[in-house]
Amino acid sequence: MKDEKEINLDILKHLENLSNQINGKMAPKTKTVFRRYPVTLGLLILIGAITLNEGLKGLLRKFGIFEIDPLYLTLFGLAILTITGTLYKKLDK
Repeated sequence: MKDEKEINLDILKHLENLSNQINGKMAPKTKTVFRRYPVTLGLLILIGAITLNEGLKGLLRKFGIFEIDPLYLTLFGLAILTITGTLYKKLDK
């Protein structure tokens, strides 16, 4: 009888294979949609990004984050970008 760890790995492997099969079948269709409607999809992506940006700004204002000294905000932003850049380089390998 398989132990619980092996069963979990088997399920994860099965889900990964299923996901790869679905991606393989859907990839040709998604490429044609982007080619057919580039302006529409570009505008939708732009509106989504702007909405997300404004929502995050609203949350930061609500919690008083923007009332901190701008120097601290700049240093905090640079720290976040440095951490994400480092993480990206490590995960890209």
